[in-house]
Amino acid sequence: MRGRINATIALPLLAFLLLAAGPMAGAAEAGPTAEAVTLQEAVAAAKKNNALLQAARADVQVKQGQFKEARSYFIPDIAFTENYSRTNNPVYVFMDKLDQAHFGMADLSIPRLNDPEPLTNFQSKVELTMPLFTGGKLSAAYRATKMGVEAARDRSAFAEGSVVKGVTEAFYGSLLAGQAVRVMEETVKTAESHLQQVDALYKQGLVLDSDLLRMRVFVSDMKQQEAERVADEEVARSYLGYAMGTTRDVRPKGDMVPPESPLPSLESAIQKALAKRGDLLASEIQARQAGAGVKMARADYLPQVGLMASYEQDTERWTKAAWGDNWMLGVQLRIPLFDGGARAGRLLSAKSQEIQAQKALLDQQEKVQLEVKSAWLRARAAAQRVAVTTESEAQARENQRIVALRYKEGLATITDLLDADTTVTAAALTRAKAVHDELVERAHLAWAMGE
Repeated sequence: MRGRINATIALPLLAFLLLAAGPMAGAAEAGPTAEAVTLQEAVAAAKKNNALLQAARADVQVKQGQFKEARSYFIPDIAFTENYSRTNNPVYVFMDKLDQAHFGMADLSIPRLNDPEPLTNFQSKVELTMPLFTGGKLSAAYRATKMGVEAARDRSAFAEGSVVKGVTEAFYGSLLAGQAVRVMEETVKTAESHLQQVDALYKQGLVLDSDLLRMRVFVSDMKQQEAERVADEEVARSYLGYAMGTTRDVRPKGDMVPPESPLPSLESAIQKALAKRGDLLASEIQARQAGAGVKMARADYLPQVGLMASYEQDTERWTKAAWGDNWMLGVQLRIPLFDGGARAGRLLSAKSQEIQAQKALLDQQEKVQLEVKSAWLRARAAAQRVAVTTESEAQARENQRIVALRYKEGLATITDLLDADTTVTAAALTRAKAVHDELVERAHLAWAMGE
């Protein structure tokens, strides 16, 4: 009776442990066409192919374009225009003849002034404009766009770290799922072997039919668990391929070995995150950008001074002797007097955005510290679990060896042996899950620290 009770408890316990290593784990035996990849190869492929990472890199180029545009405002703007016109409008005919240096005494007659003949004019003009004083608006815009490039690069670096974390989780999850499949395959083989032994004993009349039925149910349930683990392995390999940015069939190549490097102190991990994490650095830059936005809004209250210059040639027909030219050089002063409150609205909006960015930065700093602490604690707990489960697995295997010897001597029932085998299976899977968790949590900690 004691052996039957233990078997009844062990069966759902094993099922629970196997389910705990379920779809989030992922990869074992793959088809013959599956491409084997190491963790380094998977990360390299993801950095090259991941769509979100490519989008983050494209954002850097967007900000670089904005920076180049802001820088161009400090350089004179030179443009060439070519205009063609034909008109009999008295005013334009009079002006075009003057521009063409073709005006004569005959053109001053009243009839010709009031009703001139149509005139063709080709106007070639080069214009130069350049701001001389903008109240600091252009300088603030230049600094803001330059900071925008830095922020985009920091966000891109953080996105790359996130991709590495995701690939690492998928890779080790696949390894764990593969190990879960192998554990279940071994469990099924052991259970089938025991079923044959129980069946032989049953035929000899040495065990009850209920023991035989229980063993058959156990074998059937383990086969179902094996099929589920194989399906989980397929799903997990698909997730690995997605994380790598490929549709190819891939499988992880490597072993799950606990990290050898010691866990850094919590204080040093937090300080490193505050100094290096990309999204936090980007938030700090955005807060400074908002300050530049306030300076730009305040500049709207100051006078604007600009330089203007042009050179022009006008002709009725393209010949050397039939054209006139002129030039112009000037300075424009613009003083804003009244705009209905538009400048005040822009200044209020800029100040509010600066406060918003500063508060968001404070929240981000607290969030980063919390993420680092959480990842550090989970990594430490996982390392402790690895040590405990390693010892538990060794004890379970020693217990299996002793029970097997007792069974051969007739001092233990087949149910006792089955319990011992089930305990070994559960202990092996639990240790594998603990190693997986430590590796994944270390990757999560590295991401939280900005590595």
